[in-house]
Amino acid sequence: MSMSRKILKMNRISNPTKFLLNCLGALVATAVMLLSPNRSFAQPTPTGASCADAIPFCTGTTYVFPNSTNATPAPGGLGYQCLASQPNPIWYYMKIANPGTLQITVNQYNAAMNGLDVDFAMWGPFNSLAEACVMINAGTPAIQSSYSAASTETVGIGLPGGVGAGVGCATTPPAALTGQYYVLLLTNFSNQPGTFQFSQTAGTATTDCSIITCGVTLSSNSPICAGDTMRLFVDNTNEPEYTYSYIWEGTNGFTSTDKEPVIANLAPGNYHYQVYAIAHLANNEYDTCIEEIDVVVNPVFETVIDEYICSGDSFFWYDHYISTAGTYDSLFHTVTGCDSLVRTNLHVIQRPERIDMLDSIIACQYDSVPLESNTLPYNPGYTYNWSPGTNLSATNQPNVWFAADASRTYILTVTNTEDGISCSLKDTIDVIVNPGDFLQVPITDTGICPTETVHIIASGAHTYEWSPSTYLDDAYSSSPKATPHTSTLYTLIGTSEKGCTDTQTVMITVHPGATMELPDFVNIYQGEVYQFTPLTNASFFKWFPDAGLSNTEIANPKLTATVDTRYFVTARTEHGCEATDSIDVWVKETVMDMPNAFNPNQTQFKAEMRGIARLESFEIYNRWGQKVFETQNIEQGWDGYLNGVPQPMGVYIYKIEATTIEGKAFKKTGNVTLVR
Repeated sequence: MSMSRKILKMNRISNPTKFLLNCLGALVATAVMLLSPNRSFAQPTPTGASCADAIPFCTGTTYVFPNSTNATPAPGGLGYQCLASQPNPIWYYMKIANPGTLQITVNQYNAAMNGLDVDFAMWGPFNSLAEACVMINAGTPAIQSSYSAASTETVGIGLPGGVGAGVGCATTPPAALTGQYYVLLLTNFSNQPGTFQFSQTAGTATTDCSIITCGVTLSSNSPICAGDTMRLFVDNTNEPEYTYSYIWEGTNGFTSTDKEPVIANLAPGNYHYQVYAIAHLANNEYDTCIEEIDVVVNPVFETVIDEYICSGDSFFWYDHYISTAGTYDSLFHTVTGCDSLVRTNLHVIQRPERIDMLDSIIACQYDSVPLESNTLPYNPGYTYNWSPGTNLSATNQPNVWFAADASRTYILTVTNTEDGISCSLKDTIDVIVNPGDFLQVPITDTGICPTETVHIIASGAHTYEWSPSTYLDDAYSSSPKATPHTSTLYTLIGTSEKGCTDTQTVMITVHPGATMELPDFVNIYQGEVYQFTPLTNASFFKWFPDAGLSNTEIANPKLTATVDTRYFVTARTEHGCEATDSIDVWVKETVMDMPNAFNPNQTQFKAEMRGIARLESFEIYNRWGQKVFETQNIEQGWDGYLNGVPQPMGVYIYKIEATTIEGKAFKKTGNVTLVR
């Protein structure tokens, strides 16, 4: 298979010697003949004299074209916009490949490389060149133009371009889309001989170079097989009208001046060649076209394949199965036409033959159980894998320990690996796990008060054994009664009918007993308030009866008693331990008396009393018989003043009459000494 591609059309080579020396330094002799500039074109190239005969171009390279002089101006009346005159016109067109913005810089200069005035107009976008010419000839206005005196002009699509004020002069047309055509008219205002040069200088769009043709087509006898001869062919529609020279270059530094080279001894691979087709024109001028081609050299294979199977397996080799180690050859005619030898080396890897281990094993939950195996024939290079690996001590050993948690099937895979090929054998073992958590003890942590008994209940086992047996009525019962004196942790070992054991613990905490200590009795008087102060470790209390008590649910309520009463209190700790005590409250009759001296700086002079009484009269006289104080309020006393004047120290006479709450009269007359 070969592929011919056009990569560049060069309608003019201003310095062909330099060009060919750079490309093919070894071919100097051929290049010498290309010394003078050209003005003619051997290829069947459009003249550019009109829109219909526009010259195709693409922006992938810099183009150099001769300008036009003394030529017929472009047709009048078209939409040239700012291009006020159209002398010496040359029409070009391009087709968009990849969409985006595009900017083309156009220059015109003479043989001395001095700039010449260049002007332009651009139309587009169109769907084809034919459509473009119809619409341009119908007067469609240019989308951009310039009539400046500059030798350099900027053409823009999606980017700024053109010069001048007005529609279609200095503009920024929309960005180009794939497949759109644009027509470009260049004019030579000064009518001086020279050269147009233009190339893409900005933007993201690319143009389609397939619209450029030069009449040269390449072909080959590709694909060929390694060892065959590659032939490159040229079909040139311009021969024999023009005489051509050919210069080839290609992969691995290949060069040739033959029109149709013959290349021998190519190694397998892909090759790329390009030819410079150089037309010899009149007046020692030249025209050059470049074409390229890709060719393929297919290998002649001698393939060695190593195949591996495990003993007992077979390998499908083309039309039958083989299972014996050895070398097997086959000759094939491949799709590339090149014969190939395929040599198959079959290797047979020994597979383990037998795994000896139990089919099943019975265990109790939480036991450690050995899973053991023995693989034959013996091979120290075996690798092992237990699956699943749940609760196994290892997964890559022939013998492992299983921490019994639940019934499960384990698969042991024994593998022999040689030359990177693994051959395996599998076996299974069923592990049946009887429950180990069958014991049920509803209460595992409880507390009691001293001397109390707790009934421990267990179920789920076949037999039971408690330890320690201290304070238990039956250490082998499922429901013993315990009366421990101190906090005790009991351990129960239960055995199931399957012979599995389970363990539970019961913590019995003996809380401190409640204490409550009150005096046997207390004497109080009418009107007095007494507060109980028991010695206790309890937190909750209940007093009975509630008569005269400020609160029946605290440790130290206040009491206002009127009759003799026995009070009972029940005290309870935060753990519920209780204690009970009682106290007798004796209510005494009111007693009264009078002091024989007082200091008004410290106290008042009045009756001393325990109980309740009503004052009939209370009078005090000095030694001259003058009354210095009187009251009927038993709570009021004399402060040692008379009409705001402190009385002197000395002896005063008092007289008091009162009646107690019990109805008894209290009368007394006596002396009291006032001291300060």
